[in-house]
Amino acid sequence: MISTISNLPLVGQLHFLVGVICLVAGGAAFLARKGRLPHRLAGRVFVVCMLLLCASGLYMSLSRSILFTAFLALLAGHAVTTGWMAAARIAGRAERLAAGVISLVAMAAVGSGLVVASLPSGTLNDLPPVAFYSLGGVAFWIAGIDVFALRRGPANDRQRLTRHVWRMGFALFIASFIFFFGNNSVLPPVLRTPLALLAPVLTVTGLTVYASIRTRFGRQTSAGTGEGSASITA
Repeated sequence: MISTISNLPLVGQLHFLVGVICLVAGGAAFLARKGRLPHRLAGRVFVVCMLLLCASGLYMSLSRSILFTAFLALLAGHAVTTGWMAAARIAGRAERLAAGVISLVAMAAVGSGLVVASLPSGTLNDLPPVAFYSLGGVAFWIAGIDVFALRRGPANDRQRLTRHVWRMGFALFIASFIFFFGNNSVLPPVLRTPLALLAPVLTVTGLTVYASIRTRFGRQTSAGTGEGSASITA
């Protein structure tokens, strides 16, 4: 494993290292008591590492002309940024800008699918047009949520924290999916079995769904958590 990683260029080695930290910090943030110091520290590390991971991933994707992972990096970057904005109560112009960015990503992904469909091979990097249409559909779905939220007006604590949870979870899902299925050649053979690769991704998905539902519909108390005036508990 070490020799495989050492064969990567420097940016690839840093990308892998940041990815490992990102997965550990993201998992810790989900498992830690919400609003407490360990949760906040893990969350901050996750946000910083996730943004670095997206930036390095976007750079490597564009430098190698791998358009699909470039769109994944943009989706993950948007998710973690807007998730952080929700926790930090950043709204107004920044929210409108974020909605505009994800709308452009959606249109670019669908447009890329149309271009791929017109190629003689009908694929790009061995991927069919539907792969890009799927990313465009996800991006349009997120853009629709953003536009709806803007039209609805200021979010209450439940809406804001639910947005924070599922967007962070979505970013972690993308990171874990790429890590375990896109770059598993750097992992030891024992971790390259289908079950070993799938288990972390399914765990992230389950934690995200559970935490989002609990945050949105769980019992609310008046105790502060450091994330807002409301604490959502089981």
